[in-house]
Amino acid sequence: MQCASNLRNVGLGLQGYLNAKNYYPNAGTFRETAANLTNASGPQQSASTITACFNGGSATWTAGTGINNTASGPLHSWVVDILQYIDANDLANAWSNNQVYLSTTADAGSGNASNFAISTKSVGVLSCPDDLTVQPGQGNLSYVVNGGFSRWVASPNVGWTGTISAGADATNTLPWTDINAASRTGGMFLGTDTGKMPWDKKTTSTTIVDGTSQTILASENLLGGYAGSYNITGGPNSSGAQINWAAPHPNAVMFIASDKVGLDGASGLTPTPSTGTDGTDWTYANFKQKVGSTTYYEYINYGTNNVPTEGAFPYPSSNHIGGVNMLFCDGGVRFIQDTIDGTVYSKLITPAGSKLPQTYRQMPLGSDEY
Repeated sequence: MQCASNLRNVGLGLQGYLNAKNYYPNAGTFRETAANLTNASGPQQSASTITACFNGGSATWTAGTGINNTASGPLHSWVVDILQYIDANDLANAWSNNQVYLSTTADAGSGNASNFAISTKSVGVLSCPDDLTVQPGQGNLSYVVNGGFSRWVASPNVGWTGTISAGADATNTLPWTDINAASRTGGMFLGTDTGKMPWDKKTTSTTIVDGTSQTILASENLLGGYAGSYNITGGPNSSGAQINWAAPHPNAVMFIASDKVGLDGASGLTPTPSTGTDGTDWTYANFKQKVGSTTYYEYINYGTNNVPTEGAFPYPSSNHIGGVNMLFCDGGVRFIQDTIDGTVYSKLITPAGSKLPQTYRQMPLGSDEY
């Protein structure tokens, strides 16, 4: 009950931001390099600082200091955007939006603490009391936002890679190569502080066409939040930097449904409107099964007892037996069983599944199906 109460307060914070801005915040906000901002041929995804979040990324991060900082890098997560709406005004007022979350230097003349110092502070409503991974005196986070079916909509074929102990497998190429379609498959995404890049996609009240009571906004994940030295093969920031509630790295502050949706190709998502049935591949969203010689573990609660590393599992998990608490866009918190049908789960993930291209449009969802 305390966990559900905390999650409702997180929902109030996100609703407060939505009311003020008319859209939800980025899951993670980055600042682009000057070269990418001024590129004559337009911003390049390969040169984005977000690309450096993933193993093998060619972009680099530079922290920079000062009130007029123009350096690139990982600025902050969605949590920073809602601090003022969850009764953490002192942290919100001291935060510098001009510096990365790891900066140990305060803005000159501000008299405030550095971002790094601020992000080590505990915020009560951000932690589930049953989250046994919480570390005293650190920026813990038990709740993560809905990122859809990939960690970055600009590159939906950047799935989740890692070891079987992390519940992961080789990268899968997802079928929605159109970024506008991809942005209909989740709630909050990685973006930039300017909001002017092609990959800046926002969810508004009007884009949740499937209904706010049938769209997940956030969920528990015991493996989000704080880690003292984050170094995951195929994951964000393989240099071993600290992550916490302020980090914009996707595994730390957002969750995805299994990126195996589309495993059988785009044809596996094609619906049959005459009978109101969905494409068979949507069932892979809560993916506990064997395909050929490979067993996949991308399903709710696999990470609870099987993944030892914080930040290594971008899927919902909890210590509540049988499922997880999830926050919906209408502000309600519901307990979702970890055995939920993958197709139903897919429909709860997508805010506009009924408006997807016809080749993988979702059929209507009944309120008694979950």
